[in-house]
Amino acid sequence: MAPPLLSGETPISTQRQHPAVLVPAGVIAALCIAVPLLLIHLVPARIAGHDTGEAKLIASVVIAVVVALWFLLRVLQWRFQTYTLTSHRIVMSRGVISRVMESISLDRVQDIVVRRPIADRLIGSGSIEIDSAGRDGVEVLRLIPHPNRFYTQVLQAVEDHRRLSMGYPSPGTEPPGPAAPPTLPPTPYGMAGGGV
Repeated sequence: MAPPLLSGETPISTQRQHPAVLVPAGVIAALCIAVPLLLIHLVPARIAGHDTGEAKLIASVVIAVVVALWFLLRVLQWRFQTYTLTSHRIVMSRGVISRVMESISLDRVQDIVVRRPIADRLIGSGSIEIDSAGRDGVEVLRLIPHPNRFYTQVLQAVEDHRRLSMGYPSPGTEPPGPAAPPTLPPTPYGMAGGGV
């Protein structure tokens, strides 16, 4: 879900956290299904003359559905948490039903740091720390895939935004210099201005 754009603002890149953030939730979901199903399986088929097969089946289905819905919610939270770089700002969005959006204006970015501990490097991700004026602390974008590429895109966007605010029309162009003095047409004597 793309954030609403300002007038003249263009999107550059959108990133999500690495899918590896879902691994802990997947492990928890597997355990939450396997352990209760094992316990249900250990319940005798008949208790006090009553058949428990139907109750065991219902309990198994309820547990599986609840855990699957919980895991689906985690997947949706991952899907809807985005970091969007535009020509004017970095927009951080999260939430499935209730949405939250924060943004950092590019002209307020003071420092950007990429951190890639060994575990992050093994899965091709890293964290980007953005220090900006007017915010308490540093904003950390965690587990970004290909963090060096996103880091370069942010640096380029910051530089382009600053050049634009200084009056440079586009990257690679310089502001106009002083106007050259007008030249006078040559005279019959070969000198400009008609000197004697």
